[in-house]
Parts: sequence; C-alpha cells; structure tokens
Amino acid sequence: MASTTSRLPPLARGVIQGFPASGKAALVRASRPICTSAGRFRGAQGLLPPPRHTPLIRCCPTPAAQYSPFTTSPRPPDAAGHESHHSKWRPPSDESLDQRPVLVVGAGNIGRRVALVWASNGRPVTIYDISPDALHSAVEYITDNLGSFCAQRGTHPGHVSTTADLRTATSTSGRPDRDSSGAVTAQEHTRAPWMAIECLPESLPLKTSVLALLERSLPADCILASNSSSLTAAEMAAEGPLAFPHRLLNTHYFIPPRNRMVELMSSGVTQAAIFPFLAGQMRRVGFVPVVVPRDIQSRGFVFNRIWAACKRETLAVLAEGVARPADVDALFRDFFHAEKGPCERMDEVGLDTVARVEQHDLERRPGLGSEPALAWLRTNYVERGKLGEKSGDGLFTADERDQLKEKHHLEKYKDVEETSGA
Repeated sequence: MASTTSRLPPLARGVIQGFPASGKAALVRASRPICTSAGRFRGAQGLLPPPRHTPLIRCCPTPAAQYSPFTTSPRPPDAAGHESHHSKWRPPSDESLDQRPVLVVGAGNIGRRVALVWASNGRPVTIYDISPDALHSAVEYITDNLGSFCAQRGTHPGHVSTTADLRTATSTSGRPDRDSSGAVTAQEHTRAPWMAIECLPESLPLKTSVLALLERSLPADCILASNSSSLTAAEMAAEGPLAFPHRLLNTHYFIPPRNRMVELMSSGVTQAAIFPFLAGQMRRVGFVPVVVPRDIQSRGFVFNRIWAACKRETLAVLAEGVARPADVDALFRDFFHAEKGPCERMDEVGLDTVARVEQHDLERRPGLGSEPALAWLRTNYVERGKLGEKSGDGLFTADERDQLKEKHHLEKYKDVEETSGA
C-alpha cells in the first residue's frame, strides 16, 4: 500500500519530507534574511545580511515544555462534546506583531509580491518554499523593490527572511535566536507567525494537503489564509483534513503592489472576529480589503466572476482567429481608458494559471462552452512553455511586453477627457 506521503502532490510531498518529525535533519539549510538597512551588501550567492551571523537551521528534538505555548495538534472534544479552548481564535497582541512574521508559503510571482507589501510597514515576513531557485528569485525581487516601495509610502521596510526549512518557517521568527549550545531559544518559539498565506498553484489536493500540514505546525492563534483565485476556503475545509477551519479564510490578492485590493471570504465557519482584525492589519500596510458577507459563498469572489467572463471571451476571439492579442488589448484600452488589456493581464497572471482556473470553472459549470478556447490555449502556449511573464513569451512576446511597458509609462500621465453622455 502506498504511504500517505506518496499519495500527495509532488510539492506537498516535498514540504512534508522537509520537516522531520524528530531527530536531526541530514541536510542543514540556512535561513537567509534579506537585509534592508543601509549597510547591506551582496555576497556570492545574492543579498546577505550584515556580517553578524547567518543562523543554520537544524531540526533538532525540542522538549515538549518548550513548544507548549504554541502547540496546535488537534485535541478531542471535552466530555460535554465541546471543542477545547485551544480551538477558539484570539487575536495576537499589537506588541507581538512587531516580532511575529507573516508567513508566505510559495515564493512565486504572486507570493513574493504579497510578501513585499506585508513587509512595507516595518513588519517581519518569512517566505517559505522548497525551491532554492524560487527563493533566490524572491530575494532579488524584494531587494530591488522593497526600498523604493517604502519610500513612495513614507514607511520603513521590515525584515524579510527566506527559508526552505518548514520547522523554521512555522515555529520561529524566520531568523531564530540560538543559545550557546546552538539550540533555538524558548523565547524564539513565541515569535512564530501570526498569519500564514498560501500562494500555491491552483490545485485543490495540493492546497488542502499543505494547509493541513501548516495547521498542525503553526500556533493556535495563527490565521490560515488561501490566496486561491478560484477555490473557496469552504471547498478546502470540506476536502482537506483540517481540524480548525474556523481559522481558515480566502484572502484573494491580485497583483500587488500595483493592485492593493484584497477580497476576504469565509470558509463558512471562519470566526467572525478574524475579519475586522485582519482588515485592520491589511489597511496598516496599504491593502484595501473587501469582505464578502460571512453567510455567502461566491465562487470567484467578486472581481474574478466578472474577469472570468472577459478572459473566456478573449480566448475565444483569439482561438477563432477573429483578432490578434495586440488588437484585443488596443480596443480594450481605448474603450475603458485602461492601462492594460486582458491579454497583457493574462500574461502577468501566467497562462498555466489561466488554464487551470478555466478547467476548474468548466468542472463546476459544464455548460460554459469554453472547451475549444481552453484546448487552443493549452496546445499553442501552455504545452510549449509559453506561460507569459514568468517564462518570457506568452500571448505577447517578451520584447512586445517591454515595448508595451514603455508605452504605458509614456502615456501614464496624459489627461483623458471623457466624452459627454457616453
């Protein structure tokens, strides 16, 4: 019989295998802080912190007493059939938020952008990924953009750490203090993340497997947030082995830092107090939250229900040869006075993600009729590795996108006069 781990998606297997249950890990990884101070310098492997120390993360046995304040393993109901008090979410204190990071799981195109905004108001952030290449790319992106973004907002950057070690990501500040013997200090375990945001590919088995693992690994007051653009937290709670779905919700980011709006939606049982608390924290770092009423489950949330129709018809027009991507976007920009059209936006999101979302929509609503357009997208782009911005070429080539960016910059500050009565 196959083991539980072998039945999980590859990324989930990698996450679990990277988190030994006990004993020392055979592979020692470094938790790499991204220094944002004026004294930063570059080393051979990218941006390194000032020459103080680079802590090595070893998964060593930890006494139960040391972990007890932040233990989150499921507990059985009491004799009366009620959940234990550990299942009740309580907001962390304001003081602790200066030391406890936001954990971003997934260092891809969206994850690194979400991390940048959360780190833009002096708050610590940890980025976790099993891919060294993804982490290195995230380091470069944040190094190049965090300082200028904070300068625009008049804020100070927080400390951003990256790690490929799950225990470090979920049970410490991301840059753990150690005692003279090299062990992580007991105080360090009170600095574990107060929120974890999964920014993983649109796969229900993958997301539920990783969320269940995070739930078991994180403190009892840690909010679990999914950045899925098409899967609801209610679906994840129903599909996955989650013990405490009252801590889970959708937080759908778009493409930060340019887009600041975030859609929040309940898992169906998300504790009510989480919404005002999280909305307040989002506003402090510059996000603008929109909360779907707690008793409503909206597949696609708000904007994506509208955007899905636009994407679907755009792909149909392209697949039928009615127009080229440049023509579609030019018409869209002209009519809506928009900076970018739907083809350029899809290239930003990633055509593989667009295809997965459309497939998911078709499974929910078989009568959409978008099968030919989806097949065209997969055959001509996804299967050829033309995924958009993340790979280079997409609906637009990399050179065409560079030209469009220059055009957007030149036209950005032009005055636009609305037609009377339009």
